Amino acid sequence: MIFVLSLLLIFVLVSVYFFFRAEKLQQELRLAKRDASNAQKENKSLVEVLLQVSTRYEEFSQHRLQTIKDRLAQLEGDDRQLLIISPLIKNYSLIFRESMKGKAQLKAITQKCYESQKKHSYKEFTTFIAGCESHVKRMWSGNNLNGFISLVEALLYEQNNQLLDRLSEKTAEPQEQER
Repeated sequence: MIFVLSLLLIFVLVSVYFFFRAEKLQQELRLAKRDASNAQKENKSLVEVLLQVSTRYEEFSQHRLQTIKDRLAQLEGDDRQLLIISPLIKNYSLIFRESMKGKAQLKAITQKCYESQKKHSYKEFTTFIAGCESHVKRMWSGNNLNGFISLVEALLYEQNNQLLDRLSEKTAEPQEQER
C-alpha cells in the first residue's frame, strides 16, 4: 500500500512539474510568436521603404539621363553611349530589387534586361564597360547592389561630364571664328 501511495505521489509530482513546465513553454511560445510577428511587420515595412528608394533612384536616374539626352540632341551629338546605358537605367528598380536578394545577382538580371530589349546588346554593354576607367570596371565586377548604385552614378556622371565638354567646345568654336 505504501509502495502504491509513493508511486501515486511520484506520479502526481511529475505531473505537476510537467504541467508547470508546459505552461512556461506555452508562455515562451506566445512571446516568440509575438516577436516573430513584430519582426515580420518590421521586415515588411523595411522592404516597402527599399522599394520606394529604388523607385525614386530610378526616377532620378531616368530624369538625369533624359536631361543629358535632350542637351545632347540640341548639340546634334552622337548619343551611342547613352543608348548603351539606357536599358540599365530604365530597369534600375528591377535590377535594384534583384541585386538586393543576394550576391552575384547584378550581372544575371542586367543580362536579362539587355537581352529582352535587343539581342547581343548585353555583349555591347560589357564591351563598353571594359573600355571604361578602372573604377567603373571595379563597380561592375562587384556584382552586388552597392556596385550597381555606384556604377549607375558613375556612368551618369561620366556622360554629364562629356556633355559639359561638348558644350564648352561648342561655345569655344564661335569665339575662335570671331577672331
